[in-house]
Amino acid sequence: MTSPPFCPNPNCSLHTRSAAGRWWQCIGYHTTRCFGEVRRFRCRSCRRSFSSQTFSTDYYAKKRIDYRELEDLLASSMSVRSLARKFGCSCGSVLNRIDRLSRQAIAAHSQLRPLASRHEDVCIDGFVSFDRSQYFPNNITISISTDSRFVLSFTHATLRRSGSMRPEQKKRRDQLYRGIHFERRPLERSFSELLDELERDRGPRLHKPLVIITDEKIEYWLALRRHRLYRDQTEESRTALRRVNSHLPRTIHNPLFPSNYLDREIRKDQAAHHRESTCFTRNVANGLSRMSCYLGWHNYAKRFLVKAPIASCWTHAEEAGIPSAAQSQSRRRLFRDRAFLSMLEIDATQERIWKKLFPTPGLRQSGRIPAFALD
Repeated sequence: MTSPPFCPNPNCSLHTRSAAGRWWQCIGYHTTRCFGEVRRFRCRSCRRSFSSQTFSTDYYAKKRIDYRELEDLLASSMSVRSLARKFGCSCGSVLNRIDRLSRQAIAAHSQLRPLASRHEDVCIDGFVSFDRSQYFPNNITISISTDSRFVLSFTHATLRRSGSMRPEQKKRRDQLYRGIHFERRPLERSFSELLDELERDRGPRLHKPLVIITDEKIEYWLALRRHRLYRDQTEESRTALRRVNSHLPRTIHNPLFPSNYLDREIRKDQAAHHRESTCFTRNVANGLSRMSCYLGWHNYAKRFLVKAPIASCWTHAEEAGIPSAAQSQSRRRLFRDRAFLSMLEIDATQERIWKKLFPTPGLRQSGRIPAFALD
């Protein structure tokens, strides 16, 4: 890099725009074992020093890992330990790169999602798994467009274990739940968060109501009744909820097919969500980082139709109306140029995933995030 694109200091006036002329000065080089000679700069405005690596996805990294290969293998059902063996590094290094890749995926999605067509109906349903143990089931609520099967957003809710249990299981449950605070109405909260994002990006318009397809969970209906999309309806803006019995055959004719399809893909492609597997999510924040990587791959890298010709590269994003040129440019930046949180407009839910703020039941800390990730 011969000249930096902007000042990396969020408090500098040149952070979001570069001044005309040479607003920076070169202050030499430093040598690293991983990247060789790295050029250093200083901003003439705020006097903060930085290097060319500051703008790289590998900023502060001590080992190179191919992010494209990591994304492909992560979407191919490889666990963290298997990835560590593959890349010849520790599990901590793999988790660190997954965190970086997830932040890049969130940034790319926040920039490309507004370009998607707004004429499709939206299907919202929960993917059910568990965190730490089966005494802590979760509901990963996902919104997805019906025709293109383009994932719009997702969020997380921790639930209590339900159903019949043996006496020893009830005793174990009581031991694990001691001292743990469970959120009230988590399904309603998670559904409301997705409604907030739909209201902002795909709100109802004249001659085009917003149609939301869900199963028959009463929590979804209660959350919609309290939301502005339902309360503030007018003749020009209508919101309709279509409730479908979840026991209907999971065929392509089922209105819930987009959610059922994505559930199958996640269960197949994510090691932590296999049935009866030794791999499972031990930390909610890390699990959501892996999910961000996977759903980014699903939208922008996975072919829309598996049965399409081998040469076809048509993705779910292109089916949703996002230009291929914008998608290709974003994909190139995703693996190369570090995304700055201060320069993005992301949803509150995605910001919580970025900052690893979703708590893990029974753990005091949700996860460590480096200071530079908050710039």
